[in-house]
Amino acid sequence: MATATLEHKRIRAQQILETLRQHLLIRDEDFAAPCIAKESFDPFRVLVVTILSQNCTDIAALRAYRTLDQKVGIDALTLSRTGQREIAKAIHAAGLHKQKAKGLKRLSEIVVKRYSADLSGVLNHPLDEARTLLQELPQVGPKTADVLLSVWGQPTISVDTHVNRVSKRLGLVRQRARYEEVRTGLMSLYSSEDYRSVPLLFMAHGRKLCKAPKPRCFDCPIEKMCPYPKKTLGPRRC
Repeated sequence: MATATLEHKRIRAQQILETLRQHLLIRDEDFAAPCIAKESFDPFRVLVVTILSQNCTDIAALRAYRTLDQKVGIDALTLSRTGQREIAKAIHAAGLHKQKAKGLKRLSEIVVKRYSADLSGVLNHPLDEARTLLQELPQVGPKTADVLLSVWGQPTISVDTHVNRVSKRLGLVRQRARYEEVRTGLMSLYSSEDYRSVPLLFMAHGRKLCKAPKPRCFDCPIEKMCPYPKKTLGPRRC
């Protein structure tokens, strides 16, 4: 019975994903980490922009990243030798700039000392080991680690606030599930080939329609597959 239920859930999850694919246009340029990875596949640069995107929009994070790159430079050695105030001034657009500047400086110092300014070796470890090593770094929690690892090609799914909300409203994971349960729950429902697109599509859907305060259920292409009890009513359609 449990196996049959899981298989049914997987089929429904795949239907949801395919429908979102048909209705949403996702571009790497709209997401901070994939955008920078496309430009320069340097894991330290991707990690920096992912940290900048914490608690702010991808647009603001990319703006702060560009300014930091222009005025300071983005590599571990350079940032480790740059004053915290100078870093904070450059990344002001990302919000929490003082806290992030402190974290980025400390991060760069550790990467230089521990990994000779190169994170590539860390990302080539087995997934669980790489996640553990990354989370030992300042400003790097599970989500940030998973974003970087996913961009690098490791089989994991990152869970931001949109992915968390959409997954729970769709009934793909428990309402009270915490980060790791959401992540592993989604990984159990989708094949590894879909791991990269799942968070991007769920994020795009969460930004456009499945918003936190007032989801636009009346415009949602997957409304009929969604059990969310607090659906919003929209204009009556002919």
